[in-house]
Amino acid sequence: MNYVIKPIALCEGIRDMSQWTYRWNIGKKVKSACYIWYIQGSDPVTIVDAGAQGEHYNKEFPTTSIFSLEQGLQSVGLKAEEIEQVIVTHLHFDHIALASKYKNATFIVQKRELEYACNPHVFNAVDYNREYFENLKFRIIDGDCEILPDVKVFLTPGHSPGGQSIQIETWRGKAIITGFCSQMSTFTQTPSMKEKGLEVAACGLHTDCREVYDSALKVKNMADIIVPLHDPMFIDIKSIP
Repeated sequence: MNYVIKPIALCEGIRDMSQWTYRWNIGKKVKSACYIWYIQGSDPVTIVDAGAQGEHYNKEFPTTSIFSLEQGLQSVGLKAEEIEQVIVTHLHFDHIALASKYKNATFIVQKRELEYACNPHVFNAVDYNREYFENLKFRIIDGDCEILPDVKVFLTPGHSPGGQSIQIETWRGKAIITGFCSQMSTFTQTPSMKEKGLEVAACGLHTDCREVYDSALKVKNMADIIVPLHDPMFIDIKSIP
């Protein structure tokens, strides 16, 4: 199979760049975006992440909606009720807030992510809202798994305990949608990083900075095309590849 990934940008805001490059670029402001990702050619009809709108973010992270979910799905010829599977990268609110809109979907999530989301450490609790996912129809998996022919998930923990990245075969090779919040800067080795032996950065929000570094490095080494979850370049890109 040679799939095409259709990015659907739902909202955008300004973030500190260090959110994507832990301990680097503190104070530098960059645009960020929140997406759902349609795997065109999938059967059953499958998207990655459920998405969020501007109102789901708190005042610390002012965010503006670009499209409603309905408008975003319409841009790729879909309606929410036609979505049959949602592969959930992780259960932070900005990736699951709109889940109830997909009335006929099964949500594919890692066992350790769901367990942690139901009982998070107090420091991470702000990123999880049980109301968004407690009544969903889940398919719970434990570790690496093939979801569709040529669509696989694999564990990339550290940003959250059970984050999963999605490997999708395209005509240009393996595209990987990251299971952790990142931008292309996460994967760009700067001269100062090279001096310290760092090949990638880590996202600033994490449960284990070593794990999320290793996860980013794993994705960089595996992927022909890296698809970071929050890079604003996909607002204007209609297809990957």
